[in-house]
Amino acid sequence: MKARPVKKPRSVAWVSFLACALATAACGGATAQQGYPTRDVQLIVPYPAGSAIDTTARALADTVNEQGKLGKRLQVVNRAGGAGLVGTTAVLKANKAGYTIGLVPDGPMTLIPHTEKVSYDPEAATVLSEATTSPVLFAVPGDSPYKTLGDLVAAAEARPGAVTIAEGPLNYAVPAKKFEQLTGAKFKHVKFDGDQATTTALLGGNVDVGVMQLAGAKAQLTSKKLRAIGIATAERVDLAPDIPTFTEQNIRLEWEAYNVVVAPKGMPDAAQKKLTSVFGEAIKSPKFTQTARNLGLVVSGADGKAAKARLSQKSTAAKSLLPLE
Repeated sequence: MKARPVKKPRSVAWVSFLACALATAACGGATAQQGYPTRDVQLIVPYPAGSAIDTTARALADTVNEQGKLGKRLQVVNRAGGAGLVGTTAVLKANKAGYTIGLVPDGPMTLIPHTEKVSYDPEAATVLSEATTSPVLFAVPGDSPYKTLGDLVAAAEARPGAVTIAEGPLNYAVPAKKFEQLTGAKFKHVKFDGDQATTTALLGGNVDVGVMQLAGAKAQLTSKKLRAIGIATAERVDLAPDIPTFTEQNIRLEWEAYNVVVAPKGMPDAAQKKLTSVFGEAIKSPKFTQTARNLGLVVSGADGKAAKARLSQKSTAAKSLLPLE
């Protein structure tokens, strides 16, 4: 006669099931709580390798990786094209988990959306930090007769439309237009692709004044081949303390370019908190600060909230001036 298998009491079976379930949940919870990040993070730069913002991004990534507080590697990826639109779009349309972020100039966030349709909402972006600022200035050849903004305005008033001003990208075209509005002077606008082309035109005597960033003009200002007659900051900049501000010269114009660390909308709080802390420490480090200064950039380190507010303010200021005629 065969013996029947002994059945466990239902209460014992249920306890066993609960024990297994709890063990499984505990294992899953441990996996879920490993913490962000669990793999390397991409830092997209919307300009090609070798550009000023690329150099800035690589210096920032090197600092983050050396400090080791992210826990994984920060890898720079170049996505150039469309005056920064291609890379910025790639960042803001990426998965929100926090593994694709970007160091982007403010133009695609504050200016371009007023002139053309973009596939993202810049106001919805997660802004993690403001890395650097680059003041905009007016530069003339070293032997120019214009010593002040007042001299420039007087010349333009005497010969309306004859004095040439080099601009081009929106971060230059907008303040050039605002300058005309504030002073009533009329210039002949000549568009260039950026600081290098403007510098060449100034040194060749092909234009009278150029709208540039301090970072782009730094080398020629140091060599005295160019001279800045006004810088569009609230106060004088310690990188160039001899350049008077527009405000000092009774022209209320402030205009700066920003490089900001951004991420898609809806980034998890844990990832946002971690990245904010990591970038905040890296940006304020002596190594990154020195690299930025060498490039002619002003280290900011403004947190995400302050950085986002500044972007919104600039966008609002530009809206009434764009699109340009």
